[in-house]
Amino acid sequence: MIHGVQAAVYTFIIILLAVLSHAQNLVPNSGFEQLIRCPHNFSAIREDFNLPGWSSASNGTPDHFHSCSWNEAGVPGNWAGHSTANSGNGYAGIYLWMGPNSQNNYREYIQCELIESLQPGVRYRIVFHYKLATHSVFAVNRIGLLVTHDKLNYSHDQVISLVPTLSIEKDTAVTTQTGSWESASMDYIAHGGERYLTIGNFFPNDQTRYTQFPNRVGKNFMLKSSAYYFIDDVSVIALIDPDSIANPEVQEFNNNRVELNKRYVLKNIQFEFDQYTLMKSSYSELDQVVKYLLNNSTVEVELSGHTDFIGSDEYNVELSNNRAQQVAEYLVSHGVQADRITAKGFGKSQPINHELTEEARQINRRVEIRFIQPRKDSKF
Repeated sequence: MIHGVQAAVYTFIIILLAVLSHAQNLVPNSGFEQLIRCPHNFSAIREDFNLPGWSSASNGTPDHFHSCSWNEAGVPGNWAGHSTANSGNGYAGIYLWMGPNSQNNYREYIQCELIESLQPGVRYRIVFHYKLATHSVFAVNRIGLLVTHDKLNYSHDQVISLVPTLSIEKDTAVTTQTGSWESASMDYIAHGGERYLTIGNFFPNDQTRYTQFPNRVGKNFMLKSSAYYFIDDVSVIALIDPDSIANPEVQEFNNNRVELNKRYVLKNIQFEFDQYTLMKSSYSELDQVVKYLLNNSTVEVELSGHTDFIGSDEYNVELSNNRAQQVAEYLVSHGVQADRITAKGFGKSQPINHELTEEARQINRRVEIRFIQPRKDSKF
């Protein structure tokens, strides 16, 4: 027999899955099924990537594949390889990398405008699927998705130097999943007004690992020296998470102006590079947090650690989690009860600034804090 607590949990899960199954996907033509015309070959100019809801974000020339094609752009067989769609009858294709000895950072990016703008404070589940083409001679370890307010429209075909919102960075270019449809996903709390998604590799050759398949020869001259991937089933769906509906503005912490359920940056929290031991310069601001918590004994606190884009996803999650835990330990050592504190690391998945500058890196390396009234289901 299922006990009461277990039954409640199972009921909640069933209700949540039912809601999500009917939630609206904000990505138009998410499976590249809808057509303006049937594709017949690879794109020669950016305007050849011509299908409802999608466009090229630069002068790169993405490709469309569909089972309606009678020529080289079919599904499952086409000039780039042989693959069924992740679902349905179509998918897109992009070059993520060109090398290995070339200084050319050629890239292709696909972009869509969402059906409606993202709402501030709402948590969204973002997902896309990708697969290495069977005629691609190289594989790479990076792919990402960028969420922006404005449409991207670059007049070059090189790297777009912005930090992706969703970044896949593997330790090696080839894993046991390479060659199958793989999934990239994240939960994203919107700042409000975001309207565009862009998918591609946002990092230059010297920051992208690659592996060559010696038995592949490539079906055309570009495939011989490049990494080419198929993209399918892109989705952005709002999650039912009332606790995430809060002011998404991230402000600096001020002990004299604290609002519950609001995110604050602990601006003066400092760590040694690539370390998680607190520097003494951090103590002053943390002492102000301690003072507030001791004076407000019913308030609980959530700490979230964040890193810049340097390093693998796994490493950054661990580093950011350790940094958040260090802050939590400091609070406990100064009299705050441990059961009032939750600490978690998010790695590089939630940058404030998407630029690749040193200034942006410093902004993104941070610990955030949120003060909340105690509730059983309130923590993360």
